[in-house]
Amino acid sequence: MNKPLTGHLLCALAALFLIGCKAYKHCVCYLAFYAIIALLMACIEHVPNTTLMLMIISLSYIVQKFVILLMMGSFLVKTTPLPYLLAAMQTMRVPDMILIPFMVAMRFFPTIRADHRCLKESLRIRRVSVSPVQFVLHPLRTSEYLIVPILLRSTKTADELSASAMVRGIERSRQRTILYPLHFGSLDAITALLTTLVIAALFWLQFD
Repeated sequence: MNKPLTGHLLCALAALFLIGCKAYKHCVCYLAFYAIIALLMACIEHVPNTTLMLMIISLSYIVQKFVILLMMGSFLVKTTPLPYLLAAMQTMRVPDMILIPFMVAMRFFPTIRADHRCLKESLRIRRVSVSPVQFVLHPLRTSEYLIVPILLRSTKTADELSASAMVRGIERSRQRTILYPLHFGSLDAITALLTTLVIAALFWLQFD
């Protein structure tokens, strides 16, 4: 979806999902970030340097798509508990090579976010500022106090999640018991139909 119109429509659709789950703060932040990037892309013709122009276009294109993915990921996390999501993927016979990394990732990022919050509070008690302004003024110091501890903690978190999965029998080849039985109802059929129509319309706009 590399046309501006399809990207804007996808962003608007993701914003509607976030508004539907009452994630107003996240919606405003993501929309503001997306609007800044869209404005930057609209004014790209006035950049005299060709190399700088290509670099801005490439980064903006990637970040725009990443913002939309973050919006839909926020909606998924806020509306669907992980046990239900796991049960749904098991019911749909999703292969373990997809299921296991997805579930580990879903548990990994909230854990890292909590560690980041605790680290910032600890630095604030020590009167060490790690604001975005300080990152611009003192990037090396901010990296030493914030980024490096988070990276070290992330490796430990990955080991803990792997050990937890092993203890729970993640490598067992037999079919696991699903604690949350699910079925495909009329609401699911309507949602699937609407999703198919939206995807078809977006592809039509993209390749028309």
